[in-house]
This record gives sequence, structure tokens and C-alpha cells, in this order.
Amino acid sequence: MKKILLYMAAIWAWTTAGAQTLNVQLGEVVYQIPASQAGEMAYENGQTVTIMGKSFTLSDINQMYIDNSTVTDNSVNIDYQGSEARVTVAGNIAKYLTINTNKAHVTVIQSAELLDEITYTLSGTSTNGSFYMDGELKASIVLNGVALTNPDSAAINIRNGKRISIELAEGTTSTLVDGVGGSQKACLAVKGHTEFKGAGTLNLTGRTAHAFWGKEYVQLKKSTGTINILGAVGDGFNVNQYFQMNGGTVNINNVGDDGLQLSYKTDDDEQIIPLTDDEDNTAEVIVNAGTLKISTTAVGAKCIKSENKVTVHDGTLTLKGSGGIDTSDSSDLSYAAGIKAEDFTQNGGTIEMTISGTAGRGVSADHITTNGGILTINNSGAPQTVSSDVKSAKGLKGEYVALNAGTITITMTGNAGKGIVAGDGTKSTSGGGGRMAPAWAPMKAPMMAPMKAPMMAPMMAPDARPGGGGMGGGTTYTNVTGAYTQGTADGNGPTLTVSTTGSAYSSSSAKAIKAICQAVIYGGETTVTTKTNGAEGLESKTGISIQGGQHYLQCYDDCINTSGKITFNGGVTVCYSNGNDAVDSNAGTTGAITIGDGICFAYTSAGGPEEGFDCDNNSYIQITGTGIGISAGGAQGGGSSSSTISNAAQGYTFLTSSISYTTGRYYTLADSNGQNLVTYSFAANVSSSLALITAQGMTSKGSYNIKYSTTAPTDATTVFHGLYLGSSAKGTNSVTSFTAK
Repeated sequence: MKKILLYMAAIWAWTTAGAQTLNVQLGEVVYQIPASQAGEMAYENGQTVTIMGKSFTLSDINQMYIDNSTVTDNSVNIDYQGSEARVTVAGNIAKYLTINTNKAHVTVIQSAELLDEITYTLSGTSTNGSFYMDGELKASIVLNGVALTNPDSAAINIRNGKRISIELAEGTTSTLVDGVGGSQKACLAVKGHTEFKGAGTLNLTGRTAHAFWGKEYVQLKKSTGTINILGAVGDGFNVNQYFQMNGGTVNINNVGDDGLQLSYKTDDDEQIIPLTDDEDNTAEVIVNAGTLKISTTAVGAKCIKSENKVTVHDGTLTLKGSGGIDTSDSSDLSYAAGIKAEDFTQNGGTIEMTISGTAGRGVSADHITTNGGILTINNSGAPQTVSSDVKSAKGLKGEYVALNAGTITITMTGNAGKGIVAGDGTKSTSGGGGRMAPAWAPMKAPMMAPMKAPMMAPMMAPDARPGGGGMGGGTTYTNVTGAYTQGTADGNGPTLTVSTTGSAYSSSSAKAIKAICQAVIYGGETTVTTKTNGAEGLESKTGISIQGGQHYLQCYDDCINTSGKITFNGGVTVCYSNGNDAVDSNAGTTGAITIGDGICFAYTSAGGPEEGFDCDNNSYIQITGTGIGISAGGAQGGGSSSSTISNAAQGYTFLTSSISYTTGRYYTLADSNGQNLVTYSFAANVSSSLALITAQGMTSKGSYNIKYSTTAPTDATTVFHGLYLGSSAKGTNSVTSFTAK
């Protein structure tokens, strides 16, 4: 009775003094009742008191006191004080919450009758504390400079399956660390969908599994400050639906697996919603803004991994992967990568990747599309032989690759590195797919080309054409699918730079662009360089069509090589090889090389038997438009000066004059009236003995001459790597003359 009287006296003092708040303390939990909302307070049997619908057992109440503090409705404040946590609850929600404290471990269960969202504000420090919340209504969490370490489980575990807003209080740094060896998914685990906001900083360390785990989507608002993943045994972020970044800065380091993984799995590794064949997997990374920096070192680890899509609209991504090949499952090897997804699309923003892991990939996806932005990949990964198969590093690897726009720079420095690999297919088990050099190609005889002799073949990669123009590309592919396209139908396209400097490794050569499928280039500006034997610039196992754009390929091996046909139907292409053919088709049929309305200047400084245009037989060349075709190098094999091109759309010649083209000279092809058809110059000295010349304006039986001067044309409408188009310049020193066919 004495205790009841004391409480009644406290309430009387509260009501008569005009105080604002009645505080009811049970252990470390304080319920604050605003005077304006208190209403009637009922005592029952001398055992309980009910205030605002919340029944308190009198024996549990430590104290009741009044003050003038301000109460914010629908709020819970938790202040961690070392080994304890002080919880303050706004009285209007008291009846909807069950709160338990065990020293600094706080558990909150929200009633199903709760109608209004609660904001939980966490502050203070504890090295043995945690926060657990469950319920059926969305909630907000404010991290106000809280520092929590839970030695046994998650630091924060939200089991509420609704929207959870996590605010990083401005000007504060919050740090969360979980325990070692527990069963928790992460240091910070959210069963619902998580929305981060607020300009503060959050540091996470996951010592058992992931740093952050979310069963549903994760969204970073524009206002988000900085989230630092300082370390994790598993992934930095492991999210089961989509991850959308609209702002903020995320730094992920020291993780044992992937930096950011979208897995679309539940706690029991089952799909949240069973998907039919017609439904889309929603696992997607979407970057609209902000800064994302990820570094991974584990074998097979990906900076970003999604079972479905990765889409970058804007923002800055810096990705570093140094892990090697995970060979733990020999039937399903896992390679380190910057981005791994089913579909990768870049519409804008800046992505910079540094890949150094063995056989690492920059982007690996079934579908790769670039529509804008800046993509830079520096890959120094070394090759590795696994089960007698060489695994090499790659910049972009996709079944379907569409480079529509953007600035793309890929630098491969490891041996056997490949800048772009497109298409898929099954390698034939019946052996090489190349054709032996025909007996009528004496300039290709082994005695004339010791570096191409059969005895040297074992030292070279099988797909590094060991026989001039006569022996095809070493491996046959069947069931070919996929596509490689560059640019758009209007002739626009990306600025693409691909460089490989590595040597061959075992059975694999370095390549700049390798397409198992058809390669079609509609536009854009391309610069391709390779430095070593077998390192071709653009290779396709199916065929190559250039429809527009400007493209320069300077390669040690073939600049352009395919088992199929090559068509120049638009744009300007310059190919310079210093160790092999400039343009090489092994189609072995009419139209192997076709000059349509495009321009191709192809030359080699390697000397015979290497050629500017190599298609085994000059008669296979077709001229179907008003383009320009100029080749220079050793005698084009499989024919002679008497070879003819059937149904040529304009005049041409197979120039048989032995010409020593010299750098610093500008050679002009002109008609009998001195009209300039094209002027060209060389990046190296070239000895040419039988080569194709055709240009717009040439007619059958017309007379033409080639003269040089030492002054570059100044009035050309187009100047591109030794080509001067639209100039009126005239050469001053005669080189040769001919009558067109």
C-alpha cells in the first residue's frame, strides 16, 4: 500500500506542477508518458497500474518520476553504456512493444496490432551488446554514433520482413562488429527490404559470414553518407533481391568472398518466389549515382556478382580483383572478376577495373551492352593450365557483346590475355580447322618462311595461324551462338581502345578481340594494338563485316583474321602488321574479302610471304561498291597479276611493280588527268610485290599513276592513320603507272 501511495503522490505532483512527462522505469527500460496523452490511469488489485493501455506490474517498477523532457511519439531510444543499455520508450507505443534487456543486449518484439512506424535510435558503445527487432510493420533505425560488438551473434539483427529504413545520423560514425563462429548471416542482418539514408558513416565487420545480409532489396538513397565494409569472412554485401545505389559512398575491402553479391536466395537457400521460365530474376545491381569502391583478394571472388543483371546508369565504380582461380570444383571453375552477371549494361558513369588475379576477368556476362559512360579495364592476370586446358585472363567475356557507345579502354598485359571474347561454341574434337597451304602458293613454302615452317608450329598457339595465308585458324567451332557488334546502324559507336602486350602461353595466344561468332562493326572509333606472335587484332571464327566508323589496328600478327568472309562495306579501316598479314580470310571461296562502300588500307612490313590482303586466291576478292582497297606487302598468294575479279563494280589492278614504300613519303593515286583518288603513307618501310589497288573513280581500262611527295596533304577532308581522303594534292615523284582492269 505504501508503494501505491507513493506512486499516487508522484502522479498528483505531476498533474499539479504542470510537468510534461511521467517516467516509468522497469530495469533499464524507461517508458515516457506525455501529460497530454496519459488519460486515466487505473490500479487493479493493488498489483498493477495501466497507463495509456500499457499494464505495469507494480513490483517490476523501479521508480516513477516526473520531468519536463519532451517525448517524441513512436520513438524508442537505446543508449549503450558499456555493459548495459538504457532504453527509453515513447508512452504512446508502449502497449505495442515487448522489450527485454540482458545487460547490453536489447530485444524488441512489435505487436501485430501496431499501426504506426517506430523509429529506433541507437547510440553509445558496448563491446558486448546487440539490437534485435521483430514485427510485422515497417520501421526506422537511426544509427547515432553507436559502436556495437556482439561476441556471440549479429550486432544488429532485424527480423521484420517489411521496409527497414536505416539512417546514418549526420556527423556521426557508427561501428558494428559481430562474433566469431556464430550462426548469424551477417554483422548487420535485415530480413526485410533495407533503405539507407543520412550523411553519417557506418563501419561493418563480419567475422562469421557476411558484413551485411539482406533477404530483400537494398537501396541507398541520395542522402546516404559512407558505408565501409572493413572486413568479412564471406561477402561484403549479400543481398537476395536487388541492390540500388542512388548516392553515397561504399567501400568494400578485406572480404573472404565477393564484394557485392546478389544471390536471390532465402535463409534456407530457396528462391523467395519460385520463378517460371517466363519470369525475370529480380537479382540486380543498379547504380544510379554515388561512389562504389570494392577490392577482393579471395580465389574466384567477384567485386560485383549478380545472378541476373548489373546496370550502371551513373556514378563511379572502382573495382580491384586479385584472386586466382577457384579449382575446388573441377567441373565448375570460378574466376575472379570485376563484374559477373547474366546481363551487364552500362549507360553512363565511370567504371575502372584493375584485375591482377590469374585468369581473372574484367566483365563476365552472357550479355554485355555499353550505351555510354567510361569503362576502363587494366588486366595483368597470368594464364594457368587446368586439366590440360589453358585458362587466360580476359577484359570482356560475353556470349553477346554489343558496344553501342561510350569510351572503352582495355589493356591486357598478361601472357595469353584476351581483351574481348564474344560468342560461344563447342570446339570440334576432330582436330584443327585450318586448311593446308595449297601447292600453287610457292611464296608460302616453308623454305621461304622459316618462322612459319611446320617444325615451328608446336611452339605456337594452335589458333595462331602457323602457315601464312594458307593454313587456317587451327580450331574448328561448331554450334556457334552469340554475336559481337560495335556501334549502331547510324554509324555512331564507342571509342574503343584494346591493347595486348603479353606473349603466347602453351596453346593459347594473346588476342585483342576474339569472336567465336560473327563480328559486325557498325561504327565508332577503334584502336587495337598487339605486340607478340599469334596476337591478332580482330579474330572471328565465323566472319567479319565492317559497316562504318574509323578503325586502326596495329598488330604483330594478323590485324584482322577469320575462318569466314571479311566485308568492308563502310567506314575507314587501316591495318598495319609488322609480323604477319594485315587482313587474312581463310574462307576459301568467292567473297573471302569484299570491298563494298568501305575503305581498307592494309599493309605489312614483315616482308614475304606476309601480305596486305590474304585470301588464298586473288580471284576470291570481290569489289561490290565504290570503296577504296589498298594493300601492300609480299605477293598476294594464290594468284598472279593475271588474276581477275568477277563482276567488279569499279576498276582495279593487282599491282605487280615491286615498290619499296618509305616512311615520310605521301603516295597519291591519281587518274590520267591528275585527279587525286587517294593519298596514303606508311608507319614503317614496306616492300610490296603484288597487291590490290581499287578506288572510287577507277574504271576498267583507265590509266592511273602513283607518285609521291614528302609533304603531307593539308586540304584532306579525312585524315586517318596514313589515309588522306578528299585532297587535291599531287605527287611529284613517279612510282608506277598501270591500266585498270
